[in-house]
Amino acid sequence: MREIMTCQDTGTTIDFRSQGPCEVRHPWPAETAVCAVSGVVLIRNAKEGERTSYTMLFMEVYPPEAAFIRGEGATPEACEDTAWAKYQRALNCSDGSGSHNWEARGYRNGAGFCSRCGTFGSQIITSEQLDQFCRVCGTGTTYHRDTDNAAGTTTFLCEERYKTHKPTCHFSHDRPLAQLLAALIDEED
Repeated sequence: MREIMTCQDTGTTIDFRSQGPCEVRHPWPAETAVCAVSGVVLIRNAKEGERTSYTMLFMEVYPPEAAFIRGEGATPEACEDTAWAKYQRALNCSDGSGSHNWEARGYRNGAGFCSRCGTFGSQIITSEQLDQFCRVCGTGTTYHRDTDNAAGTTTFLCEERYKTHKPTCHFSHDRPLAQLLAALIDEED
């Protein structure tokens, strides 16, 4: 295994930092990158009176056959067991074909999920499958997307054309972040 930030070979040890180093329980491929920490998980759409966040141990592993797997748990062992179960599900996708059935599920950057086993993959859906073409040269791209909510349009730019055709900012106040920034700017005036 390799520590994700330093690429240092850690052998069969995962360092959970706050929990200290732990020996792996499962036979991960040697080239698997790993990051293990304790962090805050934010709860989206929490109802009034419910907690909006909690602290959880988690590990993120990047094995060669899968893009990203996250395992959460109360202990380092539980984190690894959860990640290992997801990894096994990815390796043995439910139809037994050894291939995945990728869906974008809202991603526009080429990433997606397998509809059968839930595995996340990056760079697995082409720009052509997403029907995304550079507005300048027409080549397929997942490099840059520009959404103008006021005009109701979305356009795309390839990496090469982005440098010379970078869009201007749209300050649409129907977006929460734009509203917050606008309020902060107004406060300073």
